[in-house]
Amino acid sequence: MKVHSAVVKLVLRTNKTLTNGYHPIMLRVSFGYRKEKSTGYACDVAHWDKKNQCLKSDFANAAEINKIITEYKNKIVARKLKFEMDDKRYTPEMLLDDTRPEYSARSCVYKEIMDNLLSQKQLRNSTQAHYDYSYRLLADYMGNERFMINDLNEFKMQRFLKDKLKQLSEGTLHNVCSKIAAVSNHAMLMGVLSPEDYCFRRLKYSNLVRKANKTAYIDKDNLLRIEKYYLDLVTEGTGEHWQFNEEALSLLRKRTTKEFALCFWLAMLKLNGSAPIDVALLKKENFAIRHYADSQGVSHQYYCFDFKRAKTGADVRPRIICDRLSMAIFQPFIETCHLRDGYIFPVIQDDDHSLKPKDTYESMKNAVQYVARITLEWMRLVCREINRRVTVRNTLTNQHRPLIDVENLSCYNIRHSFAMAYLSTPGSNVSSLASLMARSPNSISTYITQLNRDYDLIASVANIGI
Repeated sequence: MKVHSAVVKLVLRTNKTLTNGYHPIMLRVSFGYRKEKSTGYACDVAHWDKKNQCLKSDFANAAEINKIITEYKNKIVARKLKFEMDDKRYTPEMLLDDTRPEYSARSCVYKEIMDNLLSQKQLRNSTQAHYDYSYRLLADYMGNERFMINDLNEFKMQRFLKDKLKQLSEGTLHNVCSKIAAVSNHAMLMGVLSPEDYCFRRLKYSNLVRKANKTAYIDKDNLLRIEKYYLDLVTEGTGEHWQFNEEALSLLRKRTTKEFALCFWLAMLKLNGSAPIDVALLKKENFAIRHYADSQGVSHQYYCFDFKRAKTGADVRPRIICDRLSMAIFQPFIETCHLRDGYIFPVIQDDDHSLKPKDTYESMKNAVQYVARITLEWMRLVCREINRRVTVRNTLTNQHRPLIDVENLSCYNIRHSFAMAYLSTPGSNVSSLASLMARSPNSISTYITQLNRDYDLIASVANIGI
């Protein structure tokens, strides 16, 4: 049965134990979901009266403590009744927040509502930055930093989405819409926005903005074809006697060219399936060239990167052998990174590679999104050409080698493709994959897709050897 009024009660938090062996006494508010706040007191299980929500009389100072925590509970209940008598919506956070300011006419300002929402939530800095980024996009579009929440009607939101689809990736725009929806829902719960004025009341942004297909990936054979395509495009010669094509170096350093798009895509793949923002923020101090011996004692040169994922802060430590492919990807940029204030790839600078790094999260995100969008456009063209070649080969040899899912191609596919390519290698295991991708073994399943194509099923059985 749906509850239309919050349930307020005192509970003993037995799943948390203090250093003295006691459990904290919490004030719990249940209204669709639960929120708790400490009363500042604690006791053991034996001295807690669960039915009457109080301490038993034989506990030290039980009468005084029971009076304090009961008054606190009654205060919250009174606040709840006040909201209900005034016919105002509320949330568990609103009932528990003793510092919540009274709302006035100015509280209709979007920025103030967003700040109030963020003050009630314990969010990571990156998530708060996403809220601020969404607000800045709206403020620029509305032409006013102190625009009202009521100004975001469905018509303006539809125009906003149409305008930003030209500038942002679909995944980013979906994230922006979710933050706007969260602020608008908070405004409705606070009673400063009517449900009839909700900007997504009939406009379903999830239908307008396609979510990334997290099951799509490029199989190992096609990854090798993309790598060969890149080498044929920018290098010439055979074996150890190779060099860059005459115009390759100048084209590689221009962010809008096919050469740079392929290079940037393969750099993300080589760096253990890293995200565009992670590659864009790589600096000279994140890189070193070292020598390691293999199992036969032969020494090889490696590109060694050490950095943190922008999303989680987890350590990523790719070790990439210096072969023709990796040198064709990284060497042109490592040699010139001093021209980009230490950044290895020319992503968050201007097109002329001048020393003008983007110094705010918003400007960096815009620059990375710009490069990612251009890269994706070129990669779709390249993958269509590779599909054409595979189709011709399948026809001539009567084979059924898989094609690349161009329609669902995204930067997320790189991370997924790296994981699946690794798992197709003999001797691979999920724990090692989790370490490479800076994930926990329990959550690495995000990047593992169950095999369902006939070609994959046949190849997997053939590799068992039994």
